[in-house]
Amino acid sequence: MGLLRRTVEAMSSGPAFASFVPDAPRRVLVIAHGYPWPDNSRTDAQLLAYASARVEAWKDFAGRHDVIVIAPVFGGAAFPGYREMAGKYRRPDEFVNRLVDNLGRRCLGERFDGRFSLHGHSAGGQFAARYLLNHPGRVGEVILSAPSTYPFPDSRVMWPCGMATGQDPVTGHAAIAPPKARWIDAATSVTVSVLVGSLDAGDRPAAPGQVGSSRLARGRQWVEQMRALARAAGRAPTVRFVVLEGVGHDEDAMTAPAQARLADDWGRSQPRALRT
Repeated sequence: MGLLRRTVEAMSSGPAFASFVPDAPRRVLVIAHGYPWPDNSRTDAQLLAYASARVEAWKDFAGRHDVIVIAPVFGGAAFPGYREMAGKYRRPDEFVNRLVDNLGRRCLGERFDGRFSLHGHSAGGQFAARYLLNHPGRVGEVILSAPSTYPFPDSRVMWPCGMATGQDPVTGHAAIAPPKARWIDAATSVTVSVLVGSLDAGDRPAAPGQVGSSRLARGRQWVEQMRALARAAGRAPTVRFVVLEGVGHDEDAMTAPAQARLADDWGRSQPRALRT
């Protein structure tokens, strides 16, 4: 078993990813990393090293659970607006889908059905929340680890913070929010856990549509609103809020609780069979 680093496409900015493949893989997990503070302070090479370090932090867990881990390199020249689901050449969700499909088919063959688990921390959690709403059918389990902003189910607020049409921050084109049916599917057909440390209670910069000023308050409010959306549709919600006592905004400290949640979720379900 080993850590793999590669560039998958020779575009001008070279989108890249880090990955780990165990000896007998059964599942695929995508890790959307946070962004080292301050914003826009890292080169693409440094971000690849950062993504690789996140894969390394998950490698032992992945080996025990037979999980392929993929960490796209976000926040550099190719995907400067990944938090908002914006990219310079293509959207980051399209890049993730390509990575998952290529590696999943290569390593799992006919056992791969296109679905995977998704974990995102901080800025990566913002991406993961927006990926979930765009592609609820592609993910079985999602861990949102202390995002600063969320896409709230509010038709008065523009995407990427709400359900109304907004503007892509990179291209300037119209940014269409996912249809309401996908928000309901995300809240009722995907096991979603929002993890926030009890010490992560400081005020965050203002952003459209956010209910609350801290990561802790915003996470709790987003879960409540997504659960209300599910119930209004007559369906049982599958979104939960978890406070990690004594933890701040610390990606390393939040890794083990995220891993425990995923292992528990996987233990409640069998590895997915091929769709026909």
